[in-house]
Amino acid sequence: MRIKNTCFIALLALSSFSLFSQNTIPCYFDQYTNNKSLQAAEGKIQAALQKKLASAFKKESSDSVRTIPVVVHIIHNGGPENISDAQVQSQIQILNEDYGKMPGTNGDGNGVDTKVRFCLANKDPYGNCTNGIVRVNSPLTNHQSYQRALLKELSFWDNTRYLNIYIVKSINGNVGGYSSFPGGPPAEDGVVVRHNLFGNTGTASSGVGRTTTHELGHWFGLYHTFNNGCGTDTCSDGDYVCDTPPQALPSYNCSTKNTCSNDVPDKNDQKENYLNYTPGTCQNMFTNGQRKRIQATLDTIRTQIWQPANLVATGCDSNYVAPSVCPVTADFVTLTTDICVGNSVYFMDISLNNPTTWQWTFSGGTPATSTAQNPTVTYNTVGTYAVKLVVSDSTGSDSLEITNYITVSLPGTGDPLSFKENFDSGIYPPSTLTINNLDGGITWELDSMASVSGNYSLKINNLINTNYGSSDELVLPYFDLTTANPDSNVYMSFSWAYAKSDPTFSDEMLVLLSTDCGVNYNRVFYRTQSALATGPTQTTPFIPDSTQWKEAYISLNAYRNSTYAQVKIVNVTDGGNNLYIDDIYVGDGSAPSVGLEEVPHTIKSLSLYPNPTNGNSTLSYTLAEPGQVSIGIYNSQGQLIKAFDQGIENSGEHQRMLPTESLPKGIYFVRIGTGSTKRSIRMVITNN
Repeated sequence: MRIKNTCFIALLALSSFSLFSQNTIPCYFDQYTNNKSLQAAEGKIQAALQKKLASAFKKESSDSVRTIPVVVHIIHNGGPENISDAQVQSQIQILNEDYGKMPGTNGDGNGVDTKVRFCLANKDPYGNCTNGIVRVNSPLTNHQSYQRALLKELSFWDNTRYLNIYIVKSINGNVGGYSSFPGGPPAEDGVVVRHNLFGNTGTASSGVGRTTTHELGHWFGLYHTFNNGCGTDTCSDGDYVCDTPPQALPSYNCSTKNTCSNDVPDKNDQKENYLNYTPGTCQNMFTNGQRKRIQATLDTIRTQIWQPANLVATGCDSNYVAPSVCPVTADFVTLTTDICVGNSVYFMDISLNNPTTWQWTFSGGTPATSTAQNPTVTYNTVGTYAVKLVVSDSTGSDSLEITNYITVSLPGTGDPLSFKENFDSGIYPPSTLTINNLDGGITWELDSMASVSGNYSLKINNLINTNYGSSDELVLPYFDLTTANPDSNVYMSFSWAYAKSDPTFSDEMLVLLSTDCGVNYNRVFYRTQSALATGPTQTTPFIPDSTQWKEAYISLNAYRNSTYAQVKIVNVTDGGNNLYIDDIYVGDGSAPSVGLEEVPHTIKSLSLYPNPTNGNSTLSYTLAEPGQVSIGIYNSQGQLIKAFDQGIENSGEHQRMLPTESLPKGIYFVRIGTGSTKRSIRMVITNN
């Protein structure tokens, strides 16, 4: 139960060298919503928009201004990514200039006024006064797109009433930003943008703020101008907008090009369009067709957010009068409310309006009180406990108490080894496993079309799973690993089969292990791209034959003293193809040394941009710990073409320019290695 007590005292980026430089992936939309499966999976959305567009627009509908209330969640770790209120406000101003084609601004190009405006919310979902900005100190600021749902767990306002924008330090290493598409999962609705590309002041002072303009275009239902290449019909394919000239490939600079000639009259690629990849300095327009598509989205899918009643409720109506000061409002969150005895909980303050002091009370916790803004508390006694926070500033104070918030349990003793599950009972879900369908959509299912040696396996259909970045988990029971034979290896094994639907994108498979009752998980196995695939790339559903299975052997020797270890197999979807799992085993024995993994996963992220390329590319990677780094470019036959010795590098983010001018057109692989860890990424060279 949330208990509020309130007391008041009466007395409130696009850089100049462009987002689309070689160190940055401009937009993750095409990866987050894989085009190969987009048309089928989003058919209902397309049909609704096209039906609306086919009907005559009422003048009062298409010409009236729609205002969108905005909340900005700043996810930071105490660094420069904790941007100022002024930087947030600068981005809202830029959005209004760009979407409103305001005279005398950078948004006043040859396009149209979309009749959309943006307003930082003045009221939160409970009616409290706010400046529309929430600050959360969390390591999730180093963001991976598959963690999108976790951002909602930190802070999220009703997406039918607010546009949720998240500011983070990094996205998959060097992505600029990405957006959800209309009609997606509500919990993952919104936009994520890197801090130094948001606005045009502060950490984005050398920019013009067009990243958010671009990403919000996707939120409104717009595709890239180069979507699906030239296509055939300039209205019914491509970006589904008649008056944006078809375009074969993204534009990465402001030069004039004409990559398609199937439009009449034949027009140049629209380098000025916000939905291109051109630098922000030459972007300045939406077309009338894009405006109509935006309006169709607001009339069919995002219908409540701009209504007059919602503008009053969010403080974005023209009659709203701001108080002289917004009082502080207490709020907090943790991602670990259920723990075992002896575990610690990290509490995050998400109070509104910048309090200056914090007073926490932790029933059953150590310490029992704290004045830190974001304390860590240990619980050593079984029970269910309340948490209370009082925040203050010079004008007043506010408190929030949540009863029965933290549940502390005994860890218990796991099941003795060994464990086997081959799914051949035909029972779903099997009694030995828990299925975590975190987004409520496509998840693991029993399959009788393929198996290693019996009648059934488990499968997840990524081909039709369009909630890209979502995770679906197979959770094994808790194990007592001390019951293993002390003279044998402790290991996990299972068989898998997988194919990709597109050469560029790939789903991911992870094995995670926890020894602290699920509070923290170590990644002990990881596969994606060619390391995950066991069958050929295909757009039809993949059904493996007996030769298209691989077997994983994962060493658990490092955890053999744990009496309460939990393992889960996780699928992270990217719209690829079917992934099958069969013959899971956890126990002891003489597992083969070849392929046995005790993986530190020193290389935590890996990306390449631009890709495809007709010039140089930049490899971006993140090291979890210092190490000797080597990089090589290999041809499709696995032969080393170029080698680069990086020497010893510190932990953190790194970039390496890869000169490719001398390489002929074709498909290559860039491999990076440090210690025992090696990772590869595909590179396409187009026309050298």
